[in-house]
Amino acid sequence: MVRKGLSILILTILLGTAGAFGAWYYWTHRYDDLIVETAGKYGLDPALVKSIIYEESFFNPRARSSQNAVGLMQVTPIAMQEWLEQTRVRSLSEALGTISGYKRGGAEPAFEEAFADPAVSLNVGCWYLQRMLNRYRDEPDPIAVALAAYNAGPANVERWASNTERSDMSREEFIARIEFPVTRSYVQKIITRYDYYKKDRDLR
Repeated sequence: MVRKGLSILILTILLGTAGAFGAWYYWTHRYDDLIVETAGKYGLDPALVKSIIYEESFFNPRARSSQNAVGLMQVTPIAMQEWLEQTRVRSLSEALGTISGYKRGGAEPAFEEAFADPAVSLNVGCWYLQRMLNRYRDEPDPIAVALAAYNAGPANVERWASNTERSDMSREEFIARIEFPVTRSYVQKIITRYDYYKKDRDLR
């Protein structure tokens, strides 16, 4: 009887573990195809984009920060406005109409509603990330600098170190100069996860 009870307990634990892993796997992989497609559109590595999503929202399309950043890639109203200016359209709904996969409604959508859509957040987030990578492409480590700018804004990056000083600065030296502990941790975590996701065949 004891042996039978122990067997049932072990089976219950195994089933529970398998169920938890299945749920975690689904949650962290459900947007892989969209990430690969959108990252490719902007010439980005899907593994880097997914690493940012993991840190920004942990794959919650309705995530919202205290700074009013919304969605998978935590797009801010400022980034949205820059995107709208770049697309040269008259309204948010018109700009959203250019995004493949966006589930359009009838009326002009609110910022929070529109950017809770995974396709919208990914497109605008990838656009902004590409912009940061292009801006810092001549840096010794453009990814670290672009990530810091994505999180804290280009103005703060420029304050942390002049362009002249950064010309021969290592990744570690630049990260050490980041004044905001949250941003410093953010950059380090994403770079670490990026190394991990590079091995994920689903992102190729």
